[in-house]
Amino acid sequence: MQDRILDQFQRVGEDLLRLKLTTSHGGNVSVRHQGKMLVTAHFAMLARLQPDDLVEVPLREEPDNITSDASKDVALHQLIYKFTPAGAVIHAHPAHAVAMSLTTDIIAPQDLEGTVFLREIPVVAAAEASVRIPQILQTHVAVVVRGHGSYAVGRTLNEALAYTSALGLSCEVAYLTRQAGEEEAAD
Repeated sequence: MQDRILDQFQRVGEDLLRLKLTTSHGGNVSVRHQGKMLVTAHFAMLARLQPDDLVEVPLREEPDNITSDASKDVALHQLIYKFTPAGAVIHAHPAHAVAMSLTTDIIAPQDLEGTVFLREIPVVAAAEASVRIPQILQTHVAVVVRGHGSYAVGRTLNEALAYTSALGLSCEVAYLTRQAGEEEAAD
């Protein structure tokens, strides 16, 4: 495996944790690479990735035949690559996005960056994730699974991280706006 790819995974993993977009062992990351997919191993610490934490998986092989070392989301990543031109996928757990997903079916950013980069973010039920996420990511850069976390796509890991980060900020801004409105109403 190329050191450059490992370095990209490590930087993105560190950023996801530093920016509080996931937990120490939560989320997963993948890239399309030479007709295959490189995906983080199940339960890998994204902020401390080592070479053994990246698993090479055929893009077209049935999930049942894939090594158990790969993330449990490997089949969903395969479907995303099958139905979108994505070069990278990041699954994270931005707290404010997860919270908002519990009360809405569409997250509509109010901040300028969110409205420009994200437009709107659909929220899907976990039971529908494998069917709906690949479809949604054909026309959106991110989607949130209700009560769980986000999936963002990009041409590169850096682009998928930018969308994940923008989603986290947009949801935090929406939360703070709502909280400020409630405090103002109470006064």
